[in-house]
Amino acid sequence: MAKIRTRKRGKTYSYSFDAGLNANGKRKVVEKGGYATKKEAYEAGTKAFAAWKNGNIAIVSEKVTTGDFLDDWLTMKADEVRPKTIALYRTMSAHIKTAVGSIQLQTLCPRDIDTMMRNLAKTGKSKSTLVKILNITKVSLDYAVYPCELIQNNPASYVKVPKNAPKEVVPRRILTPTELSDLFTKFPFEHPFHIPIKIAYHTGMRLGEILGLCWDNVDLKNGKITVVRQINYTPATGYYFGAPKTETSKRTILVDGQLVALLKKWKAQQAKNEIAAGKMYVYCYEGDNGGLWHIPKGQAAPERMMRRPLVCTNGKGEKVNAHAIQRAFSRLGLNFHSLRHTHATMLMENHAMPKDVAARLGHSNASITQNLYTHDTEEMQKDTLAIFEQAISGK
Repeated sequence: MAKIRTRKRGKTYSYSFDAGLNANGKRKVVEKGGYATKKEAYEAGTKAFAAWKNGNIAIVSEKVTTGDFLDDWLTMKADEVRPKTIALYRTMSAHIKTAVGSIQLQTLCPRDIDTMMRNLAKTGKSKSTLVKILNITKVSLDYAVYPCELIQNNPASYVKVPKNAPKEVVPRRILTPTELSDLFTKFPFEHPFHIPIKIAYHTGMRLGEILGLCWDNVDLKNGKITVVRQINYTPATGYYFGAPKTETSKRTILVDGQLVALLKKWKAQQAKNEIAAGKMYVYCYEGDNGGLWHIPKGQAAPERMMRRPLVCTNGKGEKVNAHAIQRAFSRLGLNFHSLRHTHATMLMENHAMPKDVAARLGHSNASITQNLYTHDTEEMQKDTLAIFEQAISGK
């Protein structure tokens, strides 16, 4: 067994032991304090080491708080999920820690979780956000039940999101022709948001996929766009290149002549912008761990970096900021994802096969597409009525 170290910190004792190496090759130390005696700290350390060897997170103290448990659970999950996912977990967990983090895990009860959800609903959190918070609460506490064996039952099991929670802060919906026309007018050609909006409307691509699209994945001759990466963001890492959301998100999309013509025009404009800016024009590069870097054209980039010729840039060559475009849409009372809804619904209204629409959007099956991105529009209702009338007429 590894050596369990103990030491006195103020009026209490703590234990620590080596737990292998972290992702950077540095020694990883597990440490926990708050024990009344040296013996208590050592015994807890012994149990924690055994738990670590069996893949559990290293918390065995009966005095552990919900906040401390969440911190250790998040550390464990960071090795299993994508950086973007763990960033979401940490954001949602912050609400949990604020509400119930000081409560000892063993005394946490359903009433505490229910009160937390009701108070969060009163602050105006959307239903989708509350669902995420509750799901993370349930999953983490499931882990506390097994394999950690810190509690016998999950106090969040039967808690539900309050019915009065708003469905969406800014709802995703089908955009009208007038709204689309207004968008194209408000953000004209050469505005940094124009090309992302047009690509979303013509392809149904996600915002991250659009902003991560490079010219070497655009076939203007044959009218094809291949999705192989996206731009993600976490507070810890900033913007970075990552793989698409799922395996089925890696796809090739056929694009119409209007979009091809626009992209050709924009590519030529980018070349003009580069000439005008000279050495101050910015190139985008992918560095270590997918990190996104802007380096002036006149400055040599490190050898380990790979240039990414982004389709969506501003006049200086910089990437288009995802948060900026989302804020601009929010100020208009719109959601950028509504362009994806609109694209999918237009296809379904015009009798495209659900499985083909699903493939275009990068979904694993047609039921996801039909449930999330299509709506029973008036045109669809008219088509359904026409089919019924034809059936009863005997023609």
